[in-house]
Amino acid sequence: MSTRCHIGFYDEESKGLEDFEALIYRHYDGYPDGVLPDIIPILKDFDKNRGLGDTEYASAWLVAKLKDDYTNIGISKEFHGDIEYLYAIKGKTISVYEVSFDFNGGLPESKRFKFVKEEEIK
Repeated sequence: MSTRCHIGFYDEESKGLEDFEALIYRHYDGYPDGVLPDIIPILKDFDKNRGLGDTEYASAWLVAKLKDDYTNIGISKEFHGDIEYLYAIKGKTISVYEVSFDFNGGLPESKRFKFVKEEEIK
């Protein structure tokens, strides 16, 4: 069973979840127990060598490191309607959200994203 997710990069902590700088789509293994152990070491390494403030390169590096086949990782221009989790990377923090999408577009951001937990990248 696929568990789809997005990994969003944000230049500023104050930005809303829909105001990402870069958005990565992961087609399967999107649960926190699968995603966080995969991305935290990659992001730590990038932060040590370049700095996570460079969201353009950090997101590209993450895609390159996660790309193990042609079906699991992609780059998105907007949120997909079938994702179950969002991982919002702001500075050295990853905030995990469960996602509920209203296909009619009537839900505000506060109702679409339910905060689950936060992880530090250190």
